[in-house]
Amino acid sequence: MRILIITSGLYEYFYSIQTELLLLGHEVYVLHYEPIYLKSSKTFKKEPLIGSDYDLVITANIFNDKKVLDALSLLNNDSPIISITLGHPVEEVEKLWQNYGVKQTNSVIKEHKILFWSPCKKATKEYLALGFESIVYAHFGFSERVLTFPFFCWKKPEDANTNVYLDNKEFYSLPSNIETTNTKIIYLGILPAKPQNLKPEIDLLARSLAEVSIADPKISRADMKPMWSYIFSQPATEQPRKFFTIAETFRYYHAIGTRRVFVSRLKKEFGEQFLLYGDDWIADKLDAEPTQTIHSRGGLYHNIPISIDFGSTSFETSFFPRPIEIVKNLGCLLSYRRYDSEHFFQENVKSCVFDTADDMCEKVDMLLNNEQERNICRKNIYNTFSKKHMLANSLKTVIDQAINLYF
Repeated sequence: MRILIITSGLYEYFYSIQTELLLLGHEVYVLHYEPIYLKSSKTFKKEPLIGSDYDLVITANIFNDKKVLDALSLLNNDSPIISITLGHPVEEVEKLWQNYGVKQTNSVIKEHKILFWSPCKKATKEYLALGFESIVYAHFGFSERVLTFPFFCWKKPEDANTNVYLDNKEFYSLPSNIETTNTKIIYLGILPAKPQNLKPEIDLLARSLAEVSIADPKISRADMKPMWSYIFSQPATEQPRKFFTIAETFRYYHAIGTRRVFVSRLKKEFGEQFLLYGDDWIADKLDAEPTQTIHSRGGLYHNIPISIDFGSTSFETSFFPRPIEIVKNLGCLLSYRRYDSEHFFQENVKSCVFDTADDMCEKVDMLLNNEQERNICRKNIYNTFSKKHMLANSLKTVIDQAINLYF
C-alpha cells in the first residue's frame, strides 16, 4: 500500500511509524503540515499527492487541528484515514457531537472514512460506552528504529534504514544552554487547570473518582460504576457532555493528588538535584524550566540518572509517548503505576514502578545510590519495550481494521 503520514508534532514518533511501515513493505510519504508547506500546490512538486496516489492516511487529532483536514482537502483523495487519538477519544470528536449528537457524529466519521486509533484500552471502553463507533485499540508501540529523509518524496521499502539513530551523539547530547551538573532526577509535565463553572454534583463525583484511583492506581476510571450510573441517568443527548466534564475534572483532581504531591515531595527530599520542566507550576511556587524541544529532551533523558513519569493527563495507560521517549533515549525510567503497568513493564514492575510518594522516594534513593541498578533498569525496560510491545504489531492491527471497515 501507499501510505501518507501527516503530522506537525511528535516528529520522532512519526518517523518511527514511517520506518516500521517501510519495513512492513509499504511505500510512505511524510507531510509536515506547518503553514509554510500548504501555501500552494507547489508544495507537492516532487511527486504530486493527488487522485489515487495513496491508499491510506495516518495522522493524529484530526478534528482538533483544522490544518489536517485542510491538507486533505488540498489533496482531493477519499482514502481511509487512521487518526491517532493523542488526547482522549471523546475529546477528538467533541465539536462534532456538540453540533450533531452521537448518531450523526458516527455518520460524519464514517463518511470521512475515519478510524480512530486509541492507545488506551480503558479510554476506548469509555468512548464505545457513550455510543461512538469506528475506533480500534492498539497501544502506541515501541520502535528502536528511526529514519529521517528529505520531505516531499515517496520512500519505498528498500529505502528503510534499520539503524537505531543516524547519529546517536546528536540525539544524546545535552542542550548547551542548560546546566545539569547537579541534576539527578528530571520530570517534564504540566499541572492541568480546574474546569470552571462546575455543578456541585459533578465536582464531588469527579473528586471522589480521583480519590479512589489515587488510593489504588490499578483501578481505572472506566470501571467505576458511580460515574456510569450518573452519566446514564442523564438524557442521551447530554451523556457525552457530562462525561467530558467529569473527565476534565477528574484529571485535575487526580493531578493535584499525584503530580502535585510527587513533585512537591521530590523538591523537598532532593532539592536542586530534582529538575522540573513545565509551564504550569507557578501557582505552586515551584521553580520550573520551560518545556524543551524533542532534541533537548532526548539528551536530558539519556544523561540524567533518573527520569520520572507520573502518567498522562489524557488517558490512564502507562505506555504513551513520554515513557517511550525516555526508554528510547536509554533513560532510566521510574513510572507511576497505572492499571496496565504489569502488562507493559512485566518483570520490571517491582524496581521501576511506584504507587505512592513514599514508594517513589525509596526507589529514587535506591537508584541514585546504585549505578549498576540504574544500568540494569535501563537495559531491562528497553529490552521489554522493544521485544514485547513492538510498533509493527500495532500498525498491523490498526491497518487491518481500517481495511475491514473501508475497503
